[in-house]
Amino acid sequence: MPHRLTSVVERASTVELLFDLVFVFTITQVTEVVVERADWAGIAQAALTMAVIWWMYDAYVWLGNQTETSNVAPRLGFIGAMTAFLLLAVAIPDAFGDSGLLFGFAYLAVVIIHFALFALLGEAGSARSILRVIPANLGGAALLIVAGFVTGPLDWVLFAAALAVMISTSFTGAPTGFDLSASHFIERHGLLMIIAFGETIVTVGVGAAHHPIDASLIVGVVLCVAVVAAMWWCYFAGDDERADKNFTSTAKRRRGLLALSAFGLDHYAMIFGVVLFSAGVGLSFANVFAVAPTEAAWLLAAGVALYLLAAARYRQELTLGPAAARYLGAVVVLAFALVGVVLPVWWELLGILAALTAVIVIDSRRR
Repeated sequence: MPHRLTSVVERASTVELLFDLVFVFTITQVTEVVVERADWAGIAQAALTMAVIWWMYDAYVWLGNQTETSNVAPRLGFIGAMTAFLLLAVAIPDAFGDSGLLFGFAYLAVVIIHFALFALLGEAGSARSILRVIPANLGGAALLIVAGFVTGPLDWVLFAAALAVMISTSFTGAPTGFDLSASHFIERHGLLMIIAFGETIVTVGVGAAHHPIDASLIVGVVLCVAVVAAMWWCYFAGDDERADKNFTSTAKRRRGLLALSAFGLDHYAMIFGVVLFSAGVGLSFANVFAVAPTEAAWLLAAGVALYLLAAARYRQELTLGPAAARYLGAVVVLAFALVGVVLPVWWELLGILAALTAVIVIDSRRR
């Protein structure tokens, strides 16, 4: 019989890395929602769906941080949750329609497996804390199941209510009972950011595979990959050791709240920013020497701007250094949307790349 963990985990396990593979498909499906409906309603639906999913996906990062995953029981649990998440991801494009029931019941399975593993195997303090969280998570899952029986505006109300019910635990003191390991937490969220960046690279590759090899394709690939690499560089700026030290030195009660804010909210915003950029790439990659559709031009700029704003906030919350360059970079990047609606796509991509490069150079000099 597996033993309860008595200390926090320091590194990500191989079963967690396997589990993360389903997140690739999740990001792809959310991006597809934006591509298929690149208006305010489509973006809002993608953001709300992603927020609901992210709440429980990030909860599994907390689980891996507080449980030993090398035994049979937790491995089977993670594989079961991975299967449920995959079914949930399949339902994302029509979660507000015919696939709503699949989405809701898959979400319920994710919640139940998470609670069972935490209660049976988690570190003693966190196992007690999860008892204060599970009623809200079950309530949120129940609302999502109800949403599967309705359509129209009620879907929006029920999804929003489910999210509100679940995040309400953030204000009850429940997060303060978790003694989180900084090294594991930072590594796991860094891996999830790489997955988000990687999905955009896949979008570029798929777009390239469906177009003839010409100058437009080559320029588009080079600029899109360069922008993704620059976003990666902004995140992995060499501050891991400082982040580890600052997170570890934070008092235990404060650490749980900081994890919800810096690693929960800020990383959600960063990942959704990458999703918006990826959708913009999908809508504009056909010919970067032509003017992009207006919605594509705004998605490219707004996605990177949102990413930089969230990255600046994350940097501030973990006191990693000045964040002004990222805030300013976000404003400059967003302004390039105005360039994208009148000039060819490659000009907008080049401007976004220049702004990201400036942020990297400023950070490097300060460091």
